[in-house]
Amino acid sequence: MDLAANKRFFTDLLNSATFPGHGVRVEIPGHQEAAVLNYGSVEDQIEMGRRALEFDCECAEKVGDDRVPVAHAWSGTDVFAAAFGSPVHRSENDMPFALPAVSTAEEADDLVEPDIHTGPLGDILTLADGLVERCGSECPVRICDVQSPFDVAALIWEKTAFYVALLDTPDAVHRLLEKVTATMVRFVRTFRDRYENACLVHYPNLWIPAEWGVCLSEDEAGSVSASQFEEFCMPYLSRLAETFGGISLHSCAHSQHQWDSFLQLPGLRYLNLHHPPTSLEVAIEKCSGKAVLVPGDKNGHEDYLDFVKECLALAQPDTRFFFIPEAKSTEEARDLANDIKALCGR
Repeated sequence: MDLAANKRFFTDLLNSATFPGHGVRVEIPGHQEAAVLNYGSVEDQIEMGRRALEFDCECAEKVGDDRVPVAHAWSGTDVFAAAFGSPVHRSENDMPFALPAVSTAEEADDLVEPDIHTGPLGDILTLADGLVERCGSECPVRICDVQSPFDVAALIWEKTAFYVALLDTPDAVHRLLEKVTATMVRFVRTFRDRYENACLVHYPNLWIPAEWGVCLSEDEAGSVSASQFEEFCMPYLSRLAETFGGISLHSCAHSQHQWDSFLQLPGLRYLNLHHPPTSLEVAIEKCSGKAVLVPGDKNGHEDYLDFVKECLALAQPDTRFFFIPEAKSTEEARDLANDIKALCGR
């Protein structure tokens, strides 16, 4: 594995006038264990992360795709909401998630910005410290799950009441969004500055230089109108993009009515859109030349190679893809990566 070459590939794919070809990373499930994330100690999570990194490096050698192995400070979607006091639901076989901490504007106004060095966020820093110590400072370390400010607020505030508050007490919603955004800025900046090779992308498994921005999950985008998204989401997403030199988005919502807004974000690097099959052509038409597309589904195809063929048939001259299919073994992953590279002319 030539780690430097794979890093150059990503930088060219995301930010160069010279197109290196569409990229591919083939995932082999089982890198993380939900039980460890739910019930394990920080030490257990460090050991899980070390083993996951070893497997990632093994895959890099055997599969020959475009991956950059990283040590991941894993978390569920709960971590920022939990820092504000949300209880966390834990079960043996699923990722942890946050439960509401408040249900009224008055309760939301009483929340204070948490200390990022203690509690759930402090645990993430302890986890990442342990990964760096065990895996070496030269290894990239990936940040925990980072939901968007709006998504975090929708976790903290009981959701039915939260959406009513968008209409009845919008100023209180903005005050909570300000607190969440400020906390994110402090934490992400600390994570970036603390680790020599920080990677600010939590999902999907891409590598981006830390100076090119942070990745956020924007999963509530399908639940609000375009005008509400402009009011309650865009100012905070734009602030994070400007603060960190760029932004990438994952969205598993039906968010097509927000795509025009997504594309206005400064320093947009990639979009990982899980969308209905009928919107693939629209996504390619809208996003080509503006962001790398990381497809989140197979557009109705059983065979992933058929999906790749459709993407390439619909591609415009300035379209850039990064494909992330799954395989059951390193051998299957190697064959799939080679087939996709061949289809892409690499």
